[in-house]
Amino acid sequence: MTEQMTELYHYTTCGLDYVYLRNGYTLRETRHGTGAAIHEASALHEAIARVVITRTERLRGQEVRFLRSLLKLSQDGLARVLRTKRVSVARWEARPNHPIPGAADSALRLFYALKADKHGLAEQICDVLAEIDDIEHEIAVLNHQIRLHETPHGWEPERTLEAA
Repeated sequence: MTEQMTELYHYTTCGLDYVYLRNGYTLRETRHGTGAAIHEASALHEAIARVVITRTERLRGQEVRFLRSLLKLSQDGLARVLRTKRVSVARWEARPNHPIPGAADSALRLFYALKADKHGLAEQICDVLAEIDDIEHEIAVLNHQIRLHETPHGWEPERTLEAA
C-alpha cells in the first residue's frame, strides 16, 4: 500500500534533527514497518545544505557531518580543507548540538558554496582529497594484511620491504 502524505514528515535520515518535509515523500508499509521514499533525495539534500549555510546560527556538529557527507570528504579530507586536524573534525561531529569555531564555520560555508556552484578549484580540491583518501585506505588495508606462503619447512610469512 502506497500513500501520499500531506502532514509534516520528520526527516532524520539526512543526519539533521530539525528537518521536516511537507510533501515530496511517500510512506510505504514494508515487512520492517513504515518506510519513507523521498522524491529527488539528492536535490532535497542540496536544498537543505543551501538553507544550512545561509542561516545566521553557527554551524554545529550535525551540520558539519551533513555538509562533509555532501562534499564526499572524509574527516581527514575536511580537516585538510579547513586547515585543522582530523581530531577536531571528529570532535565537532561527536557533539552534534555544539557550535564549531567561527573560522572553521566560515570556511566550511564558503567551501561548500563554491563546490555546490561547481567552482573548478573547489571541485579539484575535493577530487584530489578523495584520491588521497582512497590511496591512504588502500595503504592501510595492505599494512593490515598478513601474507603467507608455503615452504618446505611449513607456512611462513612473506617478507615485506619493511622486514627485508
